[in-house]
Amino acid sequence: MNFEKAAKFIWENGRLLERRLFEYFFQGGSKHSVLNAIKAYQNEDGGFGHALEPDLRTPESQPLFIEFGLRTLYEAKIQDPELAYKVCDYVSRVADLNEGIATITASSSNYPRAKHWNNPTSEQASFDRLTSLVGLLNWQGIKHPWLDKAIEVCLNHIRTTRYDDSHTIMNAFCLLESLPQTDEIKTLFSKLENELYQAKFFCLEAPPQGYGLTPLDFAPVSDSYCRKIFSETIINDHLKALDSQQEEDGGWPISWEPPGEMARLEWRAYKTLKCIITLESYKKIS
Repeated sequence: MNFEKAAKFIWENGRLLERRLFEYFFQGGSKHSVLNAIKAYQNEDGGFGHALEPDLRTPESQPLFIEFGLRTLYEAKIQDPELAYKVCDYVSRVADLNEGIATITASSSNYPRAKHWNNPTSEQASFDRLTSLVGLLNWQGIKHPWLDKAIEVCLNHIRTTRYDDSHTIMNAFCLLESLPQTDEIKTLFSKLENELYQAKFFCLEAPPQGYGLTPLDFAPVSDSYCRKIFSETIINDHLKALDSQQEEDGGWPISWEPPGEMARLEWRAYKTLKCIITLESYKKIS
């Protein structure tokens, strides 16, 4: 892996957010700078908008953007209770604890977006998305009057639902990680672990064949919550595959069609950043 070329690719093509994150992880940058970059996407209603997830170009607040923003802070181990409380206010207004929350709003169709977001189920309420948001909000350490009830509703969904999509399972793990590791939480962890190996869009073998989540998506750094699920051999095989995927321009490719060339470059810069963070964490950068 050529770290210098990867860095150059991020500086050339990344948004301010990715550049601030690069500084934070590799150049002694501050949490404050990362938070300022994230807050630029936060709307008056408390949600995140403005194409924070590059495949949807709407300025309006979207649950999809909230998950992207909160997961970015989670992966950087940055907590900001004030920001998170405002986000929780937004989620509490648009979520339904009997049905869940939609991934995107119907009004987002007024703006450019990747074809996979034209799926009508994306606009239907789902506990899968809500579980992720609740977990990421709880990880922020906030006390919000809505959150405790939401946690119990989402935990019950994990208890009673067989998960068959790796994306859903990754979201559910996030909620479990945010909670005290009681015997019940450990039991639910084992349940999800068993379901993961049978799930759609999970690529256990390296290199992955087509689109899907790999073990490195579940354990992107060496001390990840889900690291214990995978053997050293599996992790090392995926690290080798990841290292080999760097392209001549220094960046990593994406395996789907974004809504435009700017979105492609934004995604590639984001993915490149995540790849070098992973390789550095597992001591694969010399």
